[in-house]
Amino acid sequence: MYRIMLADDEGLELTALKYMIERKFGSQCEIQTARSGRAAIELADSFRPDIAIMDIQMPGINGIYAMQEILPNHPDMQFIVLSAYDNFDYAQKSIKLGVQEYLTKPVKKDLLLKTLEDVTEEPQQ
Repeated sequence: MYRIMLADDEGLELTALKYMIERKFGSQCEIQTARSGRAAIELADSFRPDIAIMDIQMPGINGIYAMQEILPNHPDMQFIVLSAYDNFDYAQKSIKLGVQEYLTKPVKKDLLLKTLEDVTEEPQQ
């Protein structure tokens, strides 16, 4: 079973993502959500997810900073980044952090699910 953390400040986005993933993967995953970068850092420590699907722009601590805080304590966690911004700087910083994929919003359902399938099929280091 995979543990998946969804981090996005938009409640509707979180609900839609959770629904899509649960519909596709069912009992193969457990999902918990965070509505801010700070909440994502705290949830990473308590929930210990295998995979994090993280929005970049969140109030307070953004997704890039949250990943920088999470990775030292959870180096095996895999990240999929979602962003409404097609911003090279964000993409470059994400790549340096070792994210699996950088997807722009609105993300296509098939692309997100395929990316998640690819991540779950990769052997974890």
